[in-house]
Amino acid sequence: MYPVPTQSAPLVSIIIAAYVTTPHQAQLLGETLHTVAAQTFQGFEIIVVDDGSPLNVCAVTAGHARTRTLRQENAGPAMARNTGIRASRGKHIVFLDGDDHLLPEGLEAGLCALAAHPECGFAVGGREEMTYEGNPVSWRVATLQGQTQLYHSLLGFDCYIIPPSSVMFRRRVVETIGDWRDPWGADDLDYYLRVSQRYKGWCFDQPAVTRYRRYSASSSRDGERMLRSVRAVYARQWALVKADPVGEAAFDRGLMRLTDIFRDCLAENLRDHLRAGNWRRALRCTALLARESPQHLLAEAARLLAAQRC
Repeated sequence: MYPVPTQSAPLVSIIIAAYVTTPHQAQLLGETLHTVAAQTFQGFEIIVVDDGSPLNVCAVTAGHARTRTLRQENAGPAMARNTGIRASRGKHIVFLDGDDHLLPEGLEAGLCALAAHPECGFAVGGREEMTYEGNPVSWRVATLQGQTQLYHSLLGFDCYIIPPSSVMFRRRVVETIGDWRDPWGADDLDYYLRVSQRYKGWCFDQPAVTRYRRYSASSSRDGERMLRSVRAVYARQWALVKADPVGEAAFDRGLMRLTDIFRDCLAENLRDHLRAGNWRRALRCTALLARESPQHLLAEAARLLAAQRC
């Protein structure tokens, strides 16, 4: 079992980076906070870091128990999470996106997993998914189970962690690893690689701990940004795996897989810009795609010509 928290020392700090630009995003943040309030384990604090939002985040967070709201100049989610870490007091830390849900047993399950596996620095729980509108999805989400050495699996993109609230970290791990770092886009992958390179992680699928909101379009579908971001993350890892055959193989495999995924995204971005009549961005996307993958560009040109004939 885990220790009973005291009023002055919460056992879990939940850090939410919030950039709220529309009333709908404010509504989603409110829903997220309500899912935290419904936890079976109540020994937590919530730190909402308002990342320079145009709308009043305090109006959303007001009335939620054990919640503090901090405001900073807009700097992106990685920097907002660092602000939250420095203000937090919990012995464990969960990073929760402001449009996802914590499932009722989420905190309790993470604490139990870490108590049962003291050799591990973090625990990864299962997730459910929902549509953008918040409706259940028809598919089952594949999960990790029982693994402790995750570094090569994450580096090779044999598995991945989505969303951040799937993970509960021990505070000592967060303090040892240091800040979240840019580049914005793959900052979560950068963080997981740094943690898993030094610490074991326990994975479980039941009970699921979080519910992830799916978007048809999001920053993770921005091909240009994600290609730049992923390459920066992998460049940081090369010194750790160089001359290690297993590590080098995972490095090559993961970088190739992610490059292919985000080249596909770049092609999707081109289609979106053309449909929207955004010719300047379409031209930029065309130039990038020609440099990244002439095959993708030829395929897009063929698709466009076929559509015009119909």
